[in-house]
This record gives sequence, C-alpha cells and structure tokens, in this order.
Amino acid sequence: MGIEDVVCPYCNTPNTLAIQHQSDMARYRQEYQRTQESVMEKASFLQRHGSWLVILSILLVALVVGVILMASAWDIGYSIRERNVQSSASEDYQVMDAYLEQGDYGKFIGYYRANDISIDFENPYQGLATAASAYANLLSYVAALHDSSSSQFKPGQISNTCEYIANELNRIYTLEEQYTYHTERYLPPDKLVYVDDIRNRTAAIAKAYFGLTDKDIEDIPNLSIKKLAKIIEEGISS
Repeated sequence: MGIEDVVCPYCNTPNTLAIQHQSDMARYRQEYQRTQESVMEKASFLQRHGSWLVILSILLVALVVGVILMASAWDIGYSIRERNVQSSASEDYQVMDAYLEQGDYGKFIGYYRANDISIDFENPYQGLATAASAYANLLSYVAALHDSSSSQFKPGQISNTCEYIANELNRIYTLEEQYTYHTERYLPPDKLVYVDDIRNRTAAIAKAYFGLTDKDIEDIPNLSIKKLAKIIEEGISS
C-alpha cells in the first residue's frame, strides 16, 4: 500500500499506518484552499475598486497638503498685516488721538477696527478700544429704543436686549479687571482720562434711558449680568 492509500486495494483493510499523514494532508489542503479563496477575493476587490482607492488616496494627500498651505498662507498674510500696522503706527496713533481729543469715540473705534490696530499687541489703545466699542453699542441701543420699527425692545425680545446692554455696561466699568495683566500697556495713564469720559457719558445714558440710579451704576462691577439686566428692564418698563 502507498502512503496515500486509505484502504488496501485488494482486501479493503484500513491503512492505519497512514491515518495521521492523511489527516494532516486534508487539513493542509483545506487551509490552502481557504487562503487561495481569500487571495482571489482581495485581488478581485482591488481589481474592481483599485482605481477609486488610488483616487481617494490622491485626494487625501491633496487635502492634507492644501490644509498645510492654507495655514502657511494665513500665517504669512497675518505677518504681513502685522508689519503693515506696525510700520504705520505713528500716523495711525496721531489720527486716533485727534478723534479722542474731539471726544468722537465712534470715529475712534471705527478707525481702530478698519486699520487692524488690534493686530499689534503692543498698541496702547486696547483697553480704551474695549470701552469705546461698548459705548458705541450702547448708543445703538438708545437709537433702537426710540425706533418703532426696531424689534430689540419688543415684548418677546426686551429681556435679551437688556442682557446685551448689561454686558456692555459691565465691559465699561470692569476694564481694570479685564486688563489686570499688563495694565500699564493696555490701560496707560494717558488713556484713562478718556475712559473716565466714556464712563461719565455712559452713566448719563444709563440714568436717562435705562432707569439706573447712581447707586446702581456704582454697583455695576459687583452685579451679575442677569441682575443688572433685570434692573435695566424694570427701568425701561417704568
């Protein structure tokens, strides 16, 4: 009998000496067949979808490169803007100082924003710009208060509007807290006179149009936005 014979070809007696070999060979053939089928299945998939995978890979690489280039372009653009602002700082400061001398805080903050002065972190107008911006917003709320077509003070909107007003008042009266770091840089002594002027004007507006008292104005730094908004809403309603 041969090693591959399961039984004797003459008497049909089982070939017990070859049972282990035949079992191992059967297992190897099954594993080979499974491996072959798996390889053929993957090859077929790649054949059907290979071009799309290549395209997706190219697009992914292009996307990553694009993001890197955009980030680099933004950094370069920002650096150019920063250098431009710094190079014209002397002229810009003269213009803004002229607006401040005239008490025209609207033109001051407009020029500050239009010329990207905030890009230069060393500029000494940052704290004052915060106050001027809040003051300009308050003036817009006063205008809306007397505009019958405005929706800001309609019954369903008045609470939200009063919170916005409270937030602007808080910005004006808590500047020192907002700029506790580098106070000398962001709130230099020569700019504090304008901050005081804005606060005086704001107090007059708050009393005349939002119903606040001197005590309320004095307490603004200690009041929550919600509490201050409630006082404002009650003052406007009355």
